[in-house]
Amino acid sequence: MTLIAASAGVWIFILVPLILIWSLALVDIFRRDLPRSTKAVWAIIVLLLPVIGTVAYFLMRKPTESEIRRAREAAVDGSHGLPRVHEPRPPLD
Repeated sequence: MTLIAASAGVWIFILVPLILIWSLALVDIFRRDLPRSTKAVWAIIVLLLPVIGTVAYFLMRKPTESEIRRAREAAVDGSHGLPRVHEPRPPLD
């Protein structure tokens, strides 16, 4: 494999997903209802330690009320967010 192909593979399969997840973490930090000081600390951690900070943020992140409500509704529904598939009925004689 040539050096150009190897570097393209690194960009496509490793760096691009990491950059997307990192940017999603930053967007999530600033969109959540957190105190300004907490937002600032998390933003600094994620900016200075992109991989470790992002993983730590998502592991320590508490779910919002709407996320909890959706999870409860999915548990009651039994579908876990998946569309229901109806079983075919046997033909009537």
